[in-house]
Amino acid sequence: MKLDLKDINKLAKKLNDNNLSEITIEIDGKKLSLKKESIKEVIPTGAVQERVSTRNERKKVEIAEKVIGNEVLSPMVGTFYASPSPEAEPFVNIGDRVEEGDTLCIVEAMKMMNEVKSTCSGVVVAINGKNGTIVKKGEPLFIIK
Repeated sequence: MKLDLKDINKLAKKLNDNNLSEITIEIDGKKLSLKKESIKEVIPTGAVQERVSTRNERKKVEIAEKVIGNEVLSPMVGTFYASPSPEAEPFVNIGDRVEEGDTLCIVEAMKMMNEVKSTCSGVVVAINGKNGTIVKKGEPLFIIK
């Protein structure tokens, strides 16, 4: 048995009609998988927006409030490190109180470890940097409220 585009479209319709996220079939030792992707979008405070997906399904997406506060930006391009060494605890966690000048993280650039210090006092409400990933100059690493 062979599958043509008409058959694949029927399978896609079954996927949607039965509210499934994935269908896999095997014919003559060959597998075909269809997967439905979810749509995620950031919209201002408490907004609800209807989106039409590629299969013309209407979805309502409720979005959490945008975190507002003082941003601490990366001073350079480099690798973000949340702690002074791999086995050490992070400099700060969400909910920690920090003072202006406290070390928040390290950005490594050209084998130099550069401490990023808090530009204000307050509570850490968001940490945007991910340990071991590259950050850009001017990218918000922390939000302090």
